[in-house]
Amino acid sequence: MKNKSMDGILAVLAQTKYLVSIATFFLIIYTRSTHFLYFVVGFAWTATLAKSLKKCIKQPRPSGPGYGMPSAHSQIIMFVATYFQCAAYKTTPWLVAGVSLFSLSVVWSRVRLQHHTVSQVLVGALVGILSALLWYFARSSFVFPSIPTFTPYST
Repeated sequence: MKNKSMDGILAVLAQTKYLVSIATFFLIIYTRSTHFLYFVVGFAWTATLAKSLKKCIKQPRPSGPGYGMPSAHSQIIMFVATYFQCAAYKTTPWLVAGVSLFSLSVVWSRVRLQHHTVSQVLVGALVGILSALLWYFARSSFVFPSIPTFTPYST
């Protein structure tokens, strides 16, 4: 017997790329921040890295076409969550907690939906976390060291 509420949750989680894209669009408009645009460039960079790694590793998915290693969804959502944790944990800890829980549910859904194996999502998540830490460190140390993080209407 199938659990209909679980199917509904998984259906929403399968659409994460659209949810994250819409949220990113509205945050660009809301913040008008060079820091947020820098984040978006990092987001695109990690997505490109995921696609490149898939082409190099060529490990198949557990079901369906294409390559699965690393999980691009896991890599990208963990990049988003980790970068957000670095940038906003002091100002909005409740929102950071929500983003973190959402990102972990996306990673879990990739295995539950049989789009990826556990190792594929773990590698994707790890690469996403490391990419975000590197990207945030570069931003805070070299690129925009004097500009505060995620302040609306900052330069």
